[in-house]
Amino acid sequence: MRAFCLAVILTASLAGQALAQDYKAIDVVDEVRDSVVSIDINSLAVNYATFDISTQSLLTRQITGVVYTENGYILTDSNSIDDGIYINVRFEDGHEYEAEFIGADLQYGVGVIKINPDADHDLKPIKMRGELYNSDIGSLPYEQGEPVLAIGYSGGYGGTVTSGIISAIRTFRNSRKILIPNMIQADVPINIGNEGCPLFNDLGEVIGFHDIQGGGGSLQRISFFSPSWIVKRVADEIISNHESTRPANDEDVVWHPWLGIQPYAGSQGTSGLRTQSDDLKMFFGMPDQYWDTGILINGVWREGPAAEYGLRRMDWLMTVTVVNQDANTGEDTVKVPYQLIKNVQQLEVLVSTAQRDDIFIFGILRNGNLFDVEVTIGQHPAATAYLPDSSSDSNLTRSDLARMSEFF
Repeated sequence: MRAFCLAVILTASLAGQALAQDYKAIDVVDEVRDSVVSIDINSLAVNYATFDISTQSLLTRQITGVVYTENGYILTDSNSIDDGIYINVRFEDGHEYEAEFIGADLQYGVGVIKINPDADHDLKPIKMRGELYNSDIGSLPYEQGEPVLAIGYSGGYGGTVTSGIISAIRTFRNSRKILIPNMIQADVPINIGNEGCPLFNDLGEVIGFHDIQGGGGSLQRISFFSPSWIVKRVADEIISNHESTRPANDEDVVWHPWLGIQPYAGSQGTSGLRTQSDDLKMFFGMPDQYWDTGILINGVWREGPAAEYGLRRMDWLMTVTVVNQDANTGEDTVKVPYQLIKNVQQLEVLVSTAQRDDIFIFGILRNGNLFDVEVTIGQHPAATAYLPDSSSDSNLTRSDLARMSEFF
């Protein structure tokens, strides 16, 4: 028995040494520690019961950020930074700066602030994996089971490191109900103060930013991270808008692609899954070659792209091709080749990753007839991007905003 125990201990020790050789967290921490910052957001709290300004108090919230550029742009979580009257940024080496609020996109949860570093303080930007999932070759910039670590202002303690692995990669809705392709689920422990913290791979590259804290009760160590490609896109747009010399206009809102359709949910079967039944397909005269294809439109948002270009309630979307038109030459480039639409999520991912001026060519079934409809993707009417020098008027009611969660 003693020999068996010694063998188990020796095997575990050797395995641990092998893992340490392949993945040394201490090397990653040494590489990135100067790129992660602690952020104090100071804001005024007012007694809304009395609106007595004399009773307002100063509240301080701690979150995590990362150095994005050498000239002082810092990425962090969007919550609360726009109403901070004083934002303080601290580096682990002792440098401390007041930061300027640049912009925040609430739907993607990305916030940008800026500091003016001292002349003798060379900032070290993080390295980001900016690739999107390549459906043609099935590649991702990260894998399930890959070792990862997070660094942040955990529980008020700056520079806290936690580690784990990528538990799963899912197309998942973030905390603002926006569908994000290939979100990262990791078992890295995340605590209060880690909002906006980066998730690093074993090369010291950021592959995601914390978005959702799952678990609780009997569920432990379940957290979701937005992939770095989408955070990079949003941050770059916010910074570009800030640095632009043109007058503020509608283009100063971060791009939120929008089709404006509500898919039919289907009927709930014994399995609990909602499906579009064979009886329904027979009622609409579904051709045999498309029997396992198509989604039914249950609603079209008024003044949305789908309504503008002629899609209607009770149309079946059967096929899709996505092209992008060059603004200078007018030439079309095929981004997504012709494909059958098998389910709602497939189409929603295509919409959520669309670029400005992308054209969706749908093959639709209407009243037994098959034909094509071209729809140019548009900006989501509820896109929420706050920039200091611009504002976006909206006629949307609270009821509109609630209903919009059912459309994409």
